[in-house]
Amino acid sequence: MPIVGRRRAHSSSHHHSSHHQHPVPLTRDAFQPRPLARALAAATCGVALYAGLPVIAQAQAQAQSAAPQAQAATRSYDIPAGPLGPALRSLASSANVLLTFTEDQTSGKRTRGINGRYTPGAALATLLAGTGLEAARQDNGGYLLRPAPVSGATLPDVRVTGSAISDATTEGSGSYAATTATVGKIPVPIKEIPASVSVLTRERMDDQNVATIQQGLRYVTGVGAVDYGDGTGYFRARGNQMGIEFDGVSIMNGLQYQQQFDMAMYDRVEVLRGPAGVTDDALGQPGGTVNLVRKRPQDAFHFSSETQLSTFGGVRQVLDAGGPLNQDGTLRGRVVLAGNNSQQSVDVTRNKNGMGYVALDYDFSPRTTLSFSAGYQVTKITGLDYGAGGVANDSGTALVGRVPGSYHDNYSPDWNHSYEAIKEANANLAHRFDNGWTWDSTAFYREAELSSKYAYSGPAATADGLSYFGDQRQLATMNWAGLDTHVSGPIQAFGQTHILTVGANYAQANDRKKSGFVAVDGPYADGMFSLYHPNQVPEVSVPFDSDAKDRLQQYSFYTQARVKVADPVTLVLGAREAFLKERTKDMLADQPSWDTIAHVSHRFLPSAGLVWDITPSTTAYANFSRFMTAQTDTTYNGALLPPRTGEQYEIGLKNSFFDDRLNTTVALFRIKDKDRAVTDPDHAIGSIPGGKARNQGIELEVDGQPTPNWNIYAGYTYLNVKFDNDEANLTDGTDPKHLFKLWTKYKFTDGPLRNVSVGGGMLAQTAITRGVTQGGYAIFNATVGYQVNRNVDVSIALNNIFDRDYYIRPPGNFYSVYGDGRNAMLTLRYHM
Repeated sequence: MPIVGRRRAHSSSHHHSSHHQHPVPLTRDAFQPRPLARALAAATCGVALYAGLPVIAQAQAQAQSAAPQAQAATRSYDIPAGPLGPALRSLASSANVLLTFTEDQTSGKRTRGINGRYTPGAALATLLAGTGLEAARQDNGGYLLRPAPVSGATLPDVRVTGSAISDATTEGSGSYAATTATVGKIPVPIKEIPASVSVLTRERMDDQNVATIQQGLRYVTGVGAVDYGDGTGYFRARGNQMGIEFDGVSIMNGLQYQQQFDMAMYDRVEVLRGPAGVTDDALGQPGGTVNLVRKRPQDAFHFSSETQLSTFGGVRQVLDAGGPLNQDGTLRGRVVLAGNNSQQSVDVTRNKNGMGYVALDYDFSPRTTLSFSAGYQVTKITGLDYGAGGVANDSGTALVGRVPGSYHDNYSPDWNHSYEAIKEANANLAHRFDNGWTWDSTAFYREAELSSKYAYSGPAATADGLSYFGDQRQLATMNWAGLDTHVSGPIQAFGQTHILTVGANYAQANDRKKSGFVAVDGPYADGMFSLYHPNQVPEVSVPFDSDAKDRLQQYSFYTQARVKVADPVTLVLGAREAFLKERTKDMLADQPSWDTIAHVSHRFLPSAGLVWDITPSTTAYANFSRFMTAQTDTTYNGALLPPRTGEQYEIGLKNSFFDDRLNTTVALFRIKDKDRAVTDPDHAIGSIPGGKARNQGIELEVDGQPTPNWNIYAGYTYLNVKFDNDEANLTDGTDPKHLFKLWTKYKFTDGPLRNVSVGGGMLAQTAITRGVTQGGYAIFNATVGYQVNRNVDVSIALNNIFDRDYYIRPPGNFYSVYGDGRNAMLTLRYHM
């Protein structure tokens, strides 16, 4: 059997000062083939080359003599998440133990890594958690890797003497469950976060063929993802809009109605529902925070390809490759390319986009890493359609229904088009000190350029499908830049270990938007056009009648303490001091000058949470957080509205089963806010403070892998909304009272269906309205897959099996968006 021989400890260790043998050289090349060789010899046992066979006896003798001391001692380990084989070799060398295993045992398996002080046995147990393997101690003091027992007698419990918080990576886990999240700046076990957190893992994104952020968030508990006609969307939870973070760093107003990158570049999507407390920015949204976590380079060479064909006439291709770029593996890289050319359920509309992403990690030392990433994406949409408004009554005072027609109809001329390019760069420097503290700093930049021209209908329409049309032209550039830096680490006090985080951030958002609108006359009464013949709408010259620059700056100081009150109880206290200033300039004015339209200074925002570990598998929590959102809306005479403020109260219970493979959450919440901007009912322009509002409800979630072959995700939300002035635009009308989501997949590993997988799910919700009511509906999806060999698998998915007609965005006076009709997608994946 191939054996991983241990390396003798450095001579500075007093335990081994009497040994004079030369240590076995240990470099990454000693046990990791170059990428090409690895690709050609994936079936061989590469670990056999870790140490030459002639020195095995020497390694065994050293193991026997050092074993008693090695087993009794603890030491610090810092092994990142990644492929299991290299991680085990690194641990065997660091711990100076003999570890025997084969390449087949670790092939395709990943570890969440370890960081803390352990005995060698505890370090191995932690590194192997969730892999289905265990390290059995042998008489010679070494360890033998073998399958972990699933029933019957087990080995004695291993006492873990250190903290092992991973980096939360989900890629390669094979599970719908995540145990750790980074939405709060530092990795924290989800059970220890006093809030509702859901994670869309890489495994579930692949199983559900998620390509856009709208598709991904649509199947996250309690989140509403509403498409907009131009390829963007808006997102809501708990009756409110949501904010966004990238790798834990917030970007002001970077989610709603903004293009996002293809989801192929992300490892996972973390969603924290409710105000985020200290991690919010000055435009923080009380609905929650979406944290998009980018893929990082891996320790071993990898390559994967994904090809998809859909019945809408679409083609999508993804390529993903990377690994070590130098001999010792301190420089690692990754490249992800994605291209899409697809039609949609709505006739004529076609979406073409191409995305490139590159990431580099460089280890200056085992404790200091510089990470860099950059992305670029171009999206071109032709025949884009914002949909039709609802049918108005004879007096035009109310909407009475939808425009008759197919749910595939395109109500816009086919010359409608838009073009958008987005690019970003992100740099992160992290250092881990010997005392357990870390320093983490991130600088980011993102830029978007938009050019579009289109005609749209409204307000409303007649019962026979007539409506007014106008041509719109837009040209916009937007950029976001910022810096976040924080330190975090343990503090020993009163016999307990506490965690303190202190940080500061600065962000700036700039945009320049030009737009113009020209009403056009049609051939029908009062100059209307027929929605059923939109190509009669002419494309005319549209001058820009609006041209404005906007600059938004914010900075804040924040701190959070995880105070261990007692062994089972942790108090989480946070505070943020926020500053914001927004200015605008009318570029069409005779003498353009900056005008301040929003200014917030020294806004103190506290938060508090309590976590009680009732049992090792059951945790109760409660939280309170206050939020503030600066509003740029003005009254009809130009006066600024006061900031929107409010608070949330939440209690919940989290459980884990089957060694943390299956997790459940129950949460009760109430959000109260005031002064949310609403339309002024007495003036054609301007807004007024909306008074008080209250959103409350319950959320239930189940996710994980109860058996090695079965994954499941299910979430239910009940939402009750009450507001003082009865204005429907407080909730936009698209927040259902009941919302249920389900997705599951099972893979057969023996019998006549061996290597076959079956899966399916549903989305069901009650009625929503924006003037026209969309009744409750349920959408059912299914998938069947077959693993051809260890490198190739193929699957076919059938979406909206029963071809249900429905709106994602019901008609108002303007716009509406259909849900996709029945469609199928064939997917071929190759990985090595």
